[in-house]
Amino acid sequence: MVEVWFVEIARGIGKMFLNPLFYWALLFALLISLKRIKRERENFGTKVFNILTEMKRTWLVSLLGGMVISLLAIGVGIVWTIPLIVLLALVTLVLSLSFKCMWLSPAYTFGITFFLLLFLPKLIAGNVSTFWIEGLESANLSGFTLLLGMFILIESYLLLSFKRNETFPELVKGNRGKWVGQHRLKKLAIIPFFVLIPGNAIESIIPWWPYFTIHEESYQVMLIPMLTGFEFVVQGSKPIRAAKNIGRYVFLLGLITIVIALSSVYVSIFSMVAVVVALLGREFIALKHRLEDQKHQPLFSPTLSGVTVLGIIPGTPAERLGLMIGEKVEKVNGKLVTNEKEFYEALQENSAFCKLEIRDDMGELKFAQRAMYQGDHHELGILFAKEQYKRKKKKSELEKEKQTP
Repeated sequence: MVEVWFVEIARGIGKMFLNPLFYWALLFALLISLKRIKRERENFGTKVFNILTEMKRTWLVSLLGGMVISLLAIGVGIVWTIPLIVLLALVTLVLSLSFKCMWLSPAYTFGITFFLLLFLPKLIAGNVSTFWIEGLESANLSGFTLLLGMFILIESYLLLSFKRNETFPELVKGNRGKWVGQHRLKKLAIIPFFVLIPGNAIESIIPWWPYFTIHEESYQVMLIPMLTGFEFVVQGSKPIRAAKNIGRYVFLLGLITIVIALSSVYVSIFSMVAVVVALLGREFIALKHRLEDQKHQPLFSPTLSGVTVLGIIPGTPAERLGLMIGEKVEKVNGKLVTNEKEFYEALQENSAFCKLEIRDDMGELKFAQRAMYQGDHHELGILFAKEQYKRKKKKSELEKEKQTP
């Protein structure tokens, strides 16, 4: 029996490569990463993070989370049909066409799929084969909503595990017309998980595909790639603090969804209640964060008491010095600095050595110093809130054209 399971799992992995969503997920990750790098070059004149950083530190969580969900789905006996899998893939594909990770929360992908399961069979009846109608109508809604809650928990873990210098810095025009900084909390994960599908599901499409039998019922195992993501903009507080706050709310939402989903085993209407709670709860969390963030003045804006660190380019001296996003550099080589120009000029006074006086989150003064080497980033790899590089470059080119006789 164990050998049968191992063979079936191996075949299930093979079935994942029949799913077009797997290839779209990889292409989508590449496209949003290239789009982000283009925006970084426009804002700062350089690439800040490497390609596919949106997926950094998600692979282990995805594999472990997928393993837990797989054990739950197979252990409890949650059976998915091919039409359900296709419908979820189509909903995910459509939502991803916005090229924003915010719509890839499980609350949206699973939620929309759930309501389509309720109404779509009646709408397409008579226009498609009974295979598709029966596959949608026979979907296990209680099991579907239980997995929804589990995926929301994984989303919350991705938020809670954010590291301080992993958020993406940006420049935008503030309310007063000045350039201010903001951060984008964004992650994308491909979570592979196994589900049982009816034994005749693949057989009707691929007759030679094998299956196994449990209690006289035939089943097959399929590995499904679930595309999950989120995206929040933070302007009025420390990005890491916002990520933790949002993560705690999402975790609570996941637990509530699971409890209601378990109740649907006894009272079927609770499956719909679980989905409504997940959808409205997830939207409420996003709205709550946006409104609270707008109450505060932009954190990354010019001040008279130093320059706030908007971002750190990985692999640069600033990262090795231990500088963090949100800290304030008050002095460079003993000179007070209030903007990028003063920072650069103070740094150039000693080309062999630099000493920084920094105000941390607790208001404590700390010192950082290091020798300067040829090839080091000209501003140590620190990003500040300043005029957008693209605009500044365009202005410079226009001035040169005016001066040219």
